[in-house]
Amino acid sequence: MSIDTFLLLLVGFGLGLMHALDADHIMAVSVLNSQKTSIKRTLVQSGRWALGHGGMLLCCGILLFGVGVPIPESIQKTAEMSVGVLLIVLGVMCVIRIRKDKLTFERHSHGDIVHAHWYENTHAHTTKHSHKPVFVGMLHGLAGSAPALALIPAVANGQFMPAMLYLVIFSLGVMLSMLFFGLGFAHIQQFLSRRSHVIFQLSRHGLALSSIALGSYWLLQAS
Repeated sequence: MSIDTFLLLLVGFGLGLMHALDADHIMAVSVLNSQKTSIKRTLVQSGRWALGHGGMLLCCGILLFGVGVPIPESIQKTAEMSVGVLLIVLGVMCVIRIRKDKLTFERHSHGDIVHAHWYENTHAHTTKHSHKPVFVGMLHGLAGSAPALALIPAVANGQFMPAMLYLVIFSLGVMLSMLFFGLGFAHIQQFLSRRSHVIFQLSRHGLALSSIALGSYWLLQAS
């Protein structure tokens, strides 16, 4: 491997780190993880999103550099618009979940000391094995495939394996960045939850409304 190829692969890794932090990616993963404050769950969901994103990019790369079939521009355009619709749907679903949660005010006493606190009942939700983040990641991977594939001709020189290596390294950068984001997001969610369930609920409302707003803007830009 020449030094130029190595440097281009390193650039691909850096681009992957930055690509994961695109506004639509961050918003979608945040809303998907807004329900609970589990660090493990957030990391798993973030990792699944990255796997879906990387898997779709590899499929696009195989089609383009292995078979010689480019992704039609119309499909990429549709995927871009679908990202906007997805963000709106995720935001609306988040609002519905919040409404279904029962925020209860409880008072109890220990002798002369009276305690009062809010607690949230979310036991009815079962998203442990949800594959939604994978499908969301796949859609993002398809919508953003063109920029990700742009540098490959300079790296691969028409060869299949170097092209796949670039996509793998790019996707590893995406996954690492998203896992770090998920870790930070989970800690913030836990901090807000410990401070006040009311504040935590307000933060969830804020995420939901932000997702709807960004999705609407995304649709306008893509149409």
